[in-house]
Amino acid sequence: MPKYQKEEARLNYQTNVEKATIVALILVILLFLFFPTFDLTRKEDSEVVFTSLSIEDIPLTRQGTRRKPPPKPAVPIPSDDDLIPEDLTIEETDLNFDLASEQLGPGVLSGRPAIFQPRPVFEVIPEYPQELQKKGIEGFVKLHLHVDKAGRVIKAIVLENTTNSKVCANASLSAALKCRYIPAKSSGKAVDIWINRTYTFGLQR
Repeated sequence: MPKYQKEEARLNYQTNVEKATIVALILVILLFLFFPTFDLTRKEDSEVVFTSLSIEDIPLTRQGTRRKPPPKPAVPIPSDDDLIPEDLTIEETDLNFDLASEQLGPGVLSGRPAIFQPRPVFEVIPEYPQELQKKGIEGFVKLHLHVDKAGRVIKAIVLENTTNSKVCANASLSAALKCRYIPAKSSGKAVDIWINRTYTFGLQR
């Protein structure tokens, strides 16, 4: 190489180094501008839990329906708010099937079907005046009651009155006519029937 060319190359070396440095810096700046930054820190792996659901064959079952419980017997309800006098009692009901037999028609006397007696659902207590109690009037009034198919007392007859008091008899009749019953039934049908009711005044049983 001629001597003058070597001298020229030596003089241009410094300039070429500066130009190369400037170009390298520009390239580095462009890389930072046009490419996103990268997070080189390693994140901890998140724990992944897999759940599994298994379905087994379940045999089909049938649930039986419960039978309805029998109806509870009706509780007699007094008509007045006053307390029932201790000296006044109501005897048990006696039944008379003669009228029920007439309702069923002829030819059933030998094979008479069962008759379910009427049950009281509303009771009225006869009044026992204090005047009679002070006089010591005691006894019982026995009634013969006609209970129709609707459970109403449509007729009442005095069979016996040991009190010998019309007040006691009338009080018993008035109370009996206000009572209500579940009607008597024969073969699933409501029937009329006669029953006996006894109201006791002042006698200790």
